Amino acid sequence: MGAAALWGVSGVVAKSLFNRQVEPLTLLEIRLTGSFLTLLVVLTLRKQRVRVPRELLGRLVALGLAMTSAQFTYYLTISLTNVSTALFLQYTAPVFVALYAWATTREPMTPARGGAILLAVIGSYFLVTGGAGIRIHPLGMISGFLSAVAFGLYAILGRGRIQQVGSWTMLLYALGSGAVVWSLIVPPWEAYLAGHQPVEWALFGFIVIFATILPFGLFLYGLRHITSSMASLTASLEPVVGSAAAFLILGEAMTPVQAAGGLAIVAAVVLIVPTSLAPAAPAG
Repeated sequence: MGAAALWGVSGVVAKSLFNRQVEPLTLLEIRLTGSFLTLLVVLTLRKQRVRVPRELLGRLVALGLAMTSAQFTYYLTISLTNVSTALFLQYTAPVFVALYAWATTREPMTPARGGAILLAVIGSYFLVTGGAGIRIHPLGMISGFLSAVAFGLYAILGRGRIQQVGSWTMLLYALGSGAVVWSLIVPPWEAYLAGHQPVEWALFGFIVIFATILPFGLFLYGLRHITSSMASLTASLEPVVGSAAAFLILGEAMTPVQAAGGLAIVAAVVLIVPTSLAPAAPAG
């Protein structure tokens, strides 16, 4: 829930950067490399061991690629459709994760879990669209569902034996692998030497710490205590917090239909709390 809240508030900050003509792909490069370097310095100063068993490197790299893919496809969906459509499609992720858990680990799909997931998806639709429908673009629809799958993979890969290296070390390797891959697409020097204003650097700092390091670290920590499907469902609180922040900070209007959608998501999370806090069998 803490991760979802930070991601929701950071959406307002990201929108402010986009309004200042910062390209989404540039923001993603600064977000990944800046977060990796910042976390590396912090862990080094704390003298925290960051070496990991060789057999876990592949999964850590996959975790980073899933994180990067989720962000890239989310931005691509925005460019092809709009923010509302992108948000709604990405937060169908609990459906994919729940089906994966049921198929591979036989995690039971109880009526409470199924109802909570359905309630969250319906709530997301009404919250982000206001009931007015979504813009359908074939490629945008595909990229939107891919963003949901990628976010779901991040939740799935963050569980199991990989957790023996610790949440922050996991995040360090994930950010590092993502930064390396994304630097092949957007060279760091182009992103960092683009003549950004001081206020933009301050907003970048917020994105690095409060939209990346803290929420992704909290999400990985949460995966130690709840299942991947429940974690992805809880993360659907992000658009609720984001809409509330946009209403309070940016003065964006919120219709009764959107408010009802937000309440449905909150109800879904509350409905699933007793189940999600029960001891979970380790995955993969």
